[in-house]
Amino acid sequence: MLLAAGFVPSLVSLSALKSRALRKGAWFRVSPAARALIDAALLYLKRGGRIKSPALIDALRRAAEEVLRLTTPIRILAKAVGYAVARQLGVEIDEEKAVALGIQWLNTPKRWRTATEARRSTVDACITARSDRYARSGS
Repeated sequence: MLLAAGFVPSLVSLSALKSRALRKGAWFRVSPAARALIDAALLYLKRGGRIKSPALIDALRRAAEEVLRLTTPIRILAKAVGYAVARQLGVEIDEEKAVALGIQWLNTPKRWRTATEARRSTVDACITARSDRYARSGS
């Protein structure tokens, strides 16, 4: 979600990730498995090792995403989620609306998020009806 698909775990990136999490107080809220994985990778890289395994890189990416999720400010996270939801719905929005939509999505319980896909056509219909109404009132 937060990391690009081409994430390459290096000594610099993992140590910066860990120090950022320690500074923000989020390191001990990360799952113990993710912490252990990042610590073990750091020790391996400090001793001159090179991580080549795609499965290990994927596991490190998931652990890094967990750390970043806990250390990223909520406004940035909400903006990214808002743009993703708007793109999924096929709607063009500005930054403030993206933040609002992202906060609404983050505050929506997980069991209701799947129901949103079923209502996608309803939302599209409401958006087109609203835009038609504004177009008629402006003329």
